[in-house]
Amino acid sequence: MTRYWPRRGEKQSRVAEGSLLSPEERCGQHFRYRDLIEVGSTWEQHRIDNRPRERATYEAMAALCTKVLDPVQTKFGGLDLTYAFASPALDKLVHRRPSPNTTRSRDQHAGCELNSKGKPYCSRLGLGVDFRCPGIGSAAVARWVIENTAFDRLYFYDDSRPFHVSVGPDNKRQATLMTKLPSGRLMPRRISISYFDRVLPTASPIV
Repeated sequence: MTRYWPRRGEKQSRVAEGSLLSPEERCGQHFRYRDLIEVGSTWEQHRIDNRPRERATYEAMAALCTKVLDPVQTKFGGLDLTYAFASPALDKLVHRRPSPNTTRSRDQHAGCELNSKGKPYCSRLGLGVDFRCPGIGSAAVARWVIENTAFDRLYFYDDSRPFHVSVGPDNKRQATLMTKLPSGRLMPRRISISYFDRVLPTASPIV
């Protein structure tokens, strides 16, 4: 069985500066590394070097494509990535924005990158991505992802917004509704696929 990320506590293999994988290389049937590295409004504004330094992060990108993004692309005919891998430098820029709603220690956008002490920024490992499918409500797409892919965690906001999905060694298959409170904070609530049956016009699965 293919293993895409290191076991917890296992020493990771860092990619030498001169041998970083080309962003143009494919990490999936429909995607290149660039699609997961050079993405999002903050990156578009600053256009920094956002390449991963850990080989395990590149492998997690391939896993994310194989397990989630390629199947979604094949099923729905297209998707818009709005946020994916975030290096420490990009994460700092994101946190300058109002209400970034990210926590580095639990944010799988960090991939399998290591801090200055050699520990993963995010102990969940794997990789997270935010996306939506043009012309299709996010509830329908999220429901299909839950039923048909080997995801780890999924965070759903509302039908008109991109949603977050990750892959990782925990393989929790956990879906969470993020409700915005009047204070601006997000309140998480665990949900099952029956939530989407209630909010979709029809409870019939997409086939």
